[in-house]
Amino acid sequence: MPFGGFSMKNPLRTTVKLCYIYFMTTMINEAAEAVREGNLIVFPTDTVYGIGCDPFNEEALGALYAAKQRSIEKHIPLLVDSVETAESFGEINPTCRALLEEYWPGALTVIVRAAVPLSPYVRKENGTVALRLPDYEDLLELITAIGGALAATSANISNKPAILSYDEAYATFSEKAAVVLPGVTKRKESSTIVDCTTDVPKIVRTGPVKI
Repeated sequence: MPFGGFSMKNPLRTTVKLCYIYFMTTMINEAAEAVREGNLIVFPTDTVYGIGCDPFNEEALGALYAAKQRSIEKHIPLLVDSVETAESFGEINPTCRALLEEYWPGALTVIVRAAVPLSPYVRKENGTVALRLPDYEDLLELITAIGGALAATSANISNKPAILSYDEAYATFSEKAAVVLPGVTKRKESSTIVDCTTDVPKIVRTGPVKI
């Protein structure tokens, strides 16, 4: 008879699965607490490894820029846990909504008009913000645990190749991030970015999602 959604016909496999779930739940809780305390975290996504922090913590955002050696001219996108959360941060026009319905959750980042005041690290001078709903269960659980949004970008030193493995992520950021989550990235390239501030979307960066 199934127990907790797992078949007891293979108790070893069930035990391993339960241990993994317990381990990841513990790690996610630890990462969420680290974000709430103003620290950086590194994590796998459905594209490449990411690095992120509380989008409302200016000191943490500054630390993220320093860790990546990122130009201040490049703003930080927000990873969200739902379309509803995205709507609370940005103005989703009908054309953009059609894209979200087709490609979210997934490797598509949309640039929209910001609907609320945000840090200048996140909101560009022209009043826009970049949003993405990732297709990665553990990451979505983490984002929900911290309130629905995570300021995040690729976990690599600026102008260096994207990081795809836990070992490389740990070697690069373990001294700068409070938590480095283990896991496997689903793809080997960063998300497609589309500017949705006009009626006709404009591709800003090509990626896994072909529009």
